[in-house]
Amino acid sequence: MRKGKISAVIAALAGGAVLLAGCGNLVSNPALMRQSVIERTVAPQGLQQVENAIHSMSTLQNYQVKAQIQETTERNVRSVDFYGTIVLPTASSPVQISMDETIGGNNYPLYQNGAFAYYEDGNRWKPMTPITDLRPWQSLFDAIAKNPPQVVYQLPQQTVVSWLCNVYQFKTLDLGSLIGGGKLVKPQESLYTVWVDANDGLLRQIEVQSTVGIQGVGTESMNATELFFNYNAQNTVIGIPSGLVAQIEKP
Repeated sequence: MRKGKISAVIAALAGGAVLLAGCGNLVSNPALMRQSVIERTVAPQGLQQVENAIHSMSTLQNYQVKAQIQETTERNVRSVDFYGTIVLPTASSPVQISMDETIGGNNYPLYQNGAFAYYEDGNRWKPMTPITDLRPWQSLFDAIAKNPPQVVYQLPQQTVVSWLCNVYQFKTLDLGSLIGGGKLVKPQESLYTVWVDANDGLLRQIEVQSTVGIQGVGTESMNATELFFNYNAQNTVIGIPSGLVAQIEKP
């Protein structure tokens, strides 16, 4: 990837417009969903449960997110991972973001405080377009509102990290915002799987899968999963990286 494109890609991907599953001790296994697909049943209230879970996110002041995206075209595989903390803006304070991104095996930490937004490329911090898409679940809500799925299925309950979840699955048109800078240029039907906490109804995880034929390129598949956790953690403070401070203070 040319360096001139990195800043735009980071801004698009880190905005939370894509989806993923756990790292470290945050482990979930979307493969379990695929193994259990034959056990799924029609859930008459499933769409309402998903919408309720999305609405529950309106109470968030801060959260952490971990995402993995993989796009495969013919023999080429493009992977993007990100992990970090987002403090949503209020009337008295701007958005704050601390994120570690890995694109094609290269790490790009980023920091944002309001319109002050930088990412680190090697040993140099560079300005980037501020991230404005801070609520990625809104993309899912917009998709199902514009193109309600014809049927919603319920899969066997699964545990994501430590949360017992009801699992819902349906097809609808991915409006493109969930691709995070991918090659899809028009809405494509995608398979969505949504994990909703069985105890408190909170949204915990989303997975999107799609396969599409692209003229001149061939078949492209995309799998993106996003995990949300540490909701409304108290005393969340995002400090400016020391390397960025030192770089700014240099004459």
